[in-house]
Amino acid sequence: MSIETLNISIPVPCVQGKFGKRLATYSTQISPLQIRKILGHDPRSRFWKNLPPEVRSIYERVQRPTVKSRRDGIAGYIEDRLTRDIIGAFPAISIGITTPMPFRPFEVPGMSRAIGNLEIDEEGVRILLDGLGRLSGALDLADEGPEGIALVNQFVFPVTFYTPTFESGPLSVEDLGQLFMDFNFRVNPVPARLAIALDQSDIYISLANKLAKESFIAENGGMEMKTKSLGKKSTALVVQSVLLRTVRGACEGRDFQEANLSMAPDPNLTNDTFDQELESISEFFTEISQRMGNDRWRNHESLHLTAPGWQALGVIHHDINHSGLDLSSAQRSSIYDIIAGIDWSRQNQEWADDAKLGLFQNGELVILGAGRNNTQAIINYVRKKTGLAAKLDSLGSLPKVSLSVA
Repeated sequence: MSIETLNISIPVPCVQGKFGKRLATYSTQISPLQIRKILGHDPRSRFWKNLPPEVRSIYERVQRPTVKSRRDGIAGYIEDRLTRDIIGAFPAISIGITTPMPFRPFEVPGMSRAIGNLEIDEEGVRILLDGLGRLSGALDLADEGPEGIALVNQFVFPVTFYTPTFESGPLSVEDLGQLFMDFNFRVNPVPARLAIALDQSDIYISLANKLAKESFIAENGGMEMKTKSLGKKSTALVVQSVLLRTVRGACEGRDFQEANLSMAPDPNLTNDTFDQELESISEFFTEISQRMGNDRWRNHESLHLTAPGWQALGVIHHDINHSGLDLSSAQRSSIYDIIAGIDWSRQNQEWADDAKLGLFQNGELVILGAGRNNTQAIINYVRKKTGLAAKLDSLGSLPKVSLSVA
């Protein structure tokens, strides 16, 4: 007579679905710490060496190690959204299982038989197909101690299990690898301009949106969103993506202007300084626009309204306010006068001769080079004109920048 043993399984309430004849899906909500228990292992890449050879080989074949900056970013997102009044959430975590798992529908009159318990037993291999960075960041935060655990326990991840159907038989490593490829590479990312327009959480985007309501923009055409540049028929003064980079430069300087995801190690813009920075940047551009007058300020042919022009002026604001210069009110006013008095038209030959912004042909500037070089050329020109170059150089805070020629 044979002796039977009890097969322990974990019941997970789910909604059943399918993808064709081979794949069954089960969707639910699970806390990060419980996901680790259901997986039966810690999926973080630094622990792969501790996994059984079969599991380790699957991760190494179908997953990418999560870098520390990615994990820290997720942990920071969790802390930021759960301690501030800004909505936040994560997309679903995907878990692949190589063998079929029993599904027990709830026997409740009137309830769909697609709702029930997925009985996850010890058979087969379970791996994380999508969401390694998200789960790693949450687990890292929980490892920091009781406060981290308390934060992690305030939310659950949507989770979808992908299992083979009983009719189709087990999935292979190659099958799981195909799902991973589909989830991670067969996608079209949202264009940056649309992501910026929709993002309510980024503090620099928030400041740019607030700044667009100030009179020097709002009363001169306003800000256009969801477009990369102003069209010929546009009456807007600036597009959101350009104003965002202007704000980043105005707050943190030139180094943090090119990439919208780069972060300053000790940022000038924080929740505590938000209103102060808004007032400072608004004052800077208001002073210049008033000195230029409406016709010159909103002239779309003028270089100050090009993307490099906006960004350059943002950096000049940083020079004045965040570079350690102790400028008097009179000195600031003089700098505003000089900036407003610059001939920003393309008929100014100094843009070619002094700023090295391009060639002067047929009485007009022909801009050459890449956008980054053009921004730096305008910055250098304005710094020289206003005397900021000498002041910054005396403090040892003037960056040594060489311009490449296209």
